[in-house]
Amino acid sequence: MKNLLVLVVLVVLGAVLHKAFLSDRPLVRVSTGQFSNPYPPSSELHAQHQAFVDAANADEKVRERFAGTFTSKGLYAELKLALARGAQSLDAGTLVNATRAMAAVIPRLPEASCAKLIRPADDFDPELGQDVRDAFERLPARHHRNFLDFYLKALKAEVHGAPAVRVDKEVSQRALRHLGEAYPGDFGRRLEAVLRDPVRAADEDACWAINSMTHTSTQLDDESAEALSRLIWGGGG
Repeated sequence: MKNLLVLVVLVVLGAVLHKAFLSDRPLVRVSTGQFSNPYPPSSELHAQHQAFVDAANADEKVRERFAGTFTSKGLYAELKLALARGAQSLDAGTLVNATRAMAAVIPRLPEASCAKLIRPADDFDPELGQDVRDAFERLPARHHRNFLDFYLKALKAEVHGAPAVRVDKEVSQRALRHLGEAYPGDFGRRLEAVLRDPVRAADEDACWAINSMTHTSTQLDDESAEALSRLIWGGGG
């Protein structure tokens, strides 16, 4: 099952955060690269997002990185690339907290959208993006802070060329093994069946797999949780 776990961790899980920031209320103005607050002052989320927006817009390199990206899909691709590269430079606490926040988003998704997360497809999916955004808005405040902290630190790390954290491949492999060991017997067979053919898997099984794997990755020992979060967000360095 190890290679299947690698595939899922590298290709699937990191998609959730990006979708939370790209919907019909964009966080970044495509023409200028300026970040804007999608929430009105009356919203409980306004203050946290405004702090993020102010910090991002105060960094000229962050603004320049995204100015002149002329389509929403192009902006999505650029943000995704920047976050993945920047994540390789972040500390363990920031990455694991972002994974825990993601693990809180997934159970709040409709089952059909949850199942999409584990199926290969064009991940610029407006319907799924809106479902993720709706789920994101229902998170406890600490998860919002952790997401925004990760998002800002990753973007700054990317635009300022912060060095990537060295990744020990043996630690990564051990973490993947520990993740696989969390699924003995029928649980392992159910998970492997989904991973072998996620397109044909029932929505219930596909959603269970992505939800369970994400949550379980945060419940392992500290070394394994960090290693899996590095794979999820940055591809392992």
